[in-house]
Amino acid sequence: MTDWSLAKCIGKTRTFFDDRTSRVQRAKLICTSCPLKSDCLQWALEHREAWGVWAGLDYHELRIVAVSLGYEPPNRKEIEHGTERAWAWHRRQKMKDPTHETCQPCIDAYNSATRVRVARYRKRKEVTGSGESQSGK
Repeated sequence: MTDWSLAKCIGKTRTFFDDRTSRVQRAKLICTSCPLKSDCLQWALEHREAWGVWAGLDYHELRIVAVSLGYEPPNRKEIEHGTERAWAWHRRQKMKDPTHETCQPCIDAYNSATRVRVARYRKRKEVTGSGESQSGK
């Protein structure tokens, strides 16, 4: 089983799920030294991740790799409610239309994924010992 707490992207969600070129390039750079890059790619292909940078690949690159390896490629036009990906879709819709409402299954999926990320982040801080508070601020 993969120990995702070792992933270099832990605690950097905004960098990895932002389509701005500078953030995509930064995310890809972080992925280059990640020990879980192959596991991450496998996860992205199996779950048809259409949002974010996965294993150093953006959406368009993931589509090409998926097809070349015989996977069904991710598709941003398909929305599977009750997933974190769908929550991101709702967020983008809300930017276009402030009256747009996010469905509860998507909110629940996002909250669940966030709890997992926070737990991994805290575990990683405990292991590295960098969770100590800084004095003098």
